[in-house]
Amino acid sequence: MFINNNLRIKIDEEHKILWVGIDLQDKLCYSIHFLDNLSYVKDLILYFIRKENIKYVVAHSLNKGVWNLGGDLEFFVSCIRNSNRKALQDYAYKCIELVYNFNSNYEVDVFSACVIQGNAFGGGFESALSGNYILAEQSAKFSFPEVIFGTFPGMGAYSFLTKKVGYNKANDIIHSNKTFSAEEIHDLGIINGVCEDGKGIETIYSQIKNGELDKFVNDPFMNICNKVSRKELMDIVNVWLDRAFLLSEDNLGRMTKLSNFQKRKMNQNKEIQARTEEEQKLSHVNSLINSSFQPTSNS
Repeated sequence: MFINNNLRIKIDEEHKILWVGIDLQDKLCYSIHFLDNLSYVKDLILYFIRKENIKYVVAHSLNKGVWNLGGDLEFFVSCIRNSNRKALQDYAYKCIELVYNFNSNYEVDVFSACVIQGNAFGGGFESALSGNYILAEQSAKFSFPEVIFGTFPGMGAYSFLTKKVGYNKANDIIHSNKTFSAEEIHDLGIINGVCEDGKGIETIYSQIKNGELDKFVNDPFMNICNKVSRKELMDIVNVWLDRAFLLSEDNLGRMTKLSNFQKRKMNQNKEIQARTEEEQKLSHVNSLINSSFQPTSNS
């Protein structure tokens, strides 16, 4: 079922899974519209968790080849050039609520997991890190491009990575300007597993059904130590906000170039979806035509 135009949910009553499909319709990044939609449905998600006695909340992407391309850089540039700190702060705080809710399991007794089926850049990488269990398909890519335009990922990267690899390694990764493969990120101990392309949903479903995730769900130390407080996330994002308004015009120019890449990727994605829908329509029409020529039996 649809919750709104960005989220599609499905409930597996037998295995107590709440599948949350994320559809980035207007931009392949965290637009303010998308964040608003997520904020509005938090209580509804909690309602389903409690009503259906959900044990696992699994987030996955409905956009082919993309998990999330990060922050809305076009919006960032507009806020900074117009000295609109209130709008950028509102955006940043909504991002913090997003990662905090998933990392804290909505403060109820569930287990959060992410299936990364495409590129996870910047804020998209951060949101993936917020899950208690992270599975990536082989072709997924991970990076923090913020260093290109003189800033840093401010919505959870430092906190989540430090929990996993320590501060020094986290700092190196954040400032490396490197794009990591799923295997490289797995070898660093940042994600829990890698599977074949197109097999992400199937793999994690099998892991849940076969009890392979029980050791994570039932490990009290992991569940305590992997959580990051809202205060820590807020303290870091406030540093990010302060530094955002100190960026030079050169930095904003680089940010604009990267935002144009986000737009091109969105247009390419729309073209692919349009072709796929057209192919499905043609296939359906051909099926109807072929069936009309099937001989009928005479009684």
